[in-house]
Amino acid sequence: MTRSRRQAVARPRRQRHPAALLGTVLFLVLAASGAAHAAWTTAASPATGSVTSGKVSITQSGYDKLKFDYTTGSFTTTKPITLTSGSVPSTYTLTFSAVSSPAAIAGAVTVTTWPVAAAANCTASTTLPGNQTVFTWASATPMTGSLAANGFVVLCVRTAMSSTSMSTYAGGQVAVRLDPSAAVGTNWNAQAESVTVIQTIPDVSRPTSPTNLTATSTTDAAATLTWTAASDNVGVAIYRLYRDGERVGPDITGRTYTDTGLNVGTTYVYTVDAVDAAGNSSTMSSAVTATTSQSPSSTSWYRVKSGGLCVTGSTNANGPVTVQVCNESLTTQLWQYDLVNQSDYLINSQAAAGLAWQRTTTAAVVMATRNTRDSSQQWGGTLSGNGLYQFVMQVNKNKTECITVPSYTAGTALQTQGCSAGSAQQFTLTAAN
Repeated sequence: MTRSRRQAVARPRRQRHPAALLGTVLFLVLAASGAAHAAWTTAASPATGSVTSGKVSITQSGYDKLKFDYTTGSFTTTKPITLTSGSVPSTYTLTFSAVSSPAAIAGAVTVTTWPVAAAANCTASTTLPGNQTVFTWASATPMTGSLAANGFVVLCVRTAMSSTSMSTYAGGQVAVRLDPSAAVGTNWNAQAESVTVIQTIPDVSRPTSPTNLTATSTTDAAATLTWTAASDNVGVAIYRLYRDGERVGPDITGRTYTDTGLNVGTTYVYTVDAVDAAGNSSTMSSAVTATTSQSPSSTSWYRVKSGGLCVTGSTNANGPVTVQVCNESLTTQLWQYDLVNQSDYLINSQAAAGLAWQRTTTAAVVMATRNTRDSSQQWGGTLSGNGLYQFVMQVNKNKTECITVPSYTAGTALQTQGCSAGSAQQFTLTAAN
């Protein structure tokens, strides 16, 4: 075989080219023809691919329903929390943090969680399944789990406090924040908005009653009361004083109070109760009586009342003494009792210095120039009942008369008549503050 023949039947050489750019070239030897050859190419097949976008997100609902006021007979709350994911499967983390006052409350609330199929399966009567997680607000560790794409998970959350803890921490509260987050791997993550709930422990315990209520001193116009402190599981805030069953004075923070503006020669009944900061009040203390002095002070000014009207004097000599509608701004309704002998008083006007009450020969009561030696200006004060006075005058050896209000109509002038037990001759003397 000649050299040229050996070359003609030699194995064809393959030439390689990048398929994606040039295609494929194939050389073949045709058996029926000598050294002829043929070649063809194929179309390039470009590499293709796609990226599907997704959203890593997490939302929650229901946590705000854990806001709760623990009360007597209601020590627990059970509510569902629903977590919803975005379009990318991810893991979730629930982180709890608590701030309480006092701080120990967070450790006194037991928190139990477990998964449920739906929110409707999380009720106060739902029994624990056995795979629950138990912690306290103070010791809460992050809770983790998995969420399918566009999926959700429901957790049942039950918080509870014992009656003993309620009594211990009454008046306190705990604020618990939930921070949900979701993550895929280490780079893709999402943070949901934080939610805070406040659970409070109302103070429903009443203070004890104050004790040893005592009237330590009285004057013609005032009584001073003292008492022993009440006790409370949180603390007593104020005391309230009552006179004859009616509240008197402002809130009292101490344990003593002087009640002023009282009637002369009058017996009053006092009680006191205690109130804590939550508004719980104690039962009333035992009652105590206090009686003001029967004699008016010669240095004080008084309003003289009868039938709801106040005795009012003219500012002119010989002007009448009448009854008028009470008006605390009128000095013509203020009187001073000046003792001129062992039992009788001159009744002086504040509005008209130097004028006093006087009985005339016609039995009318008028204003007259003050004269300590004029017996027609000397009035005795006689108690006719609790705080009720009669103004008595010895007209002569055989005749005693009392001041009378003929009619309870404003403008009616005072007169003197024979003394009787009727209300027209009964007056009260109230010290002006």
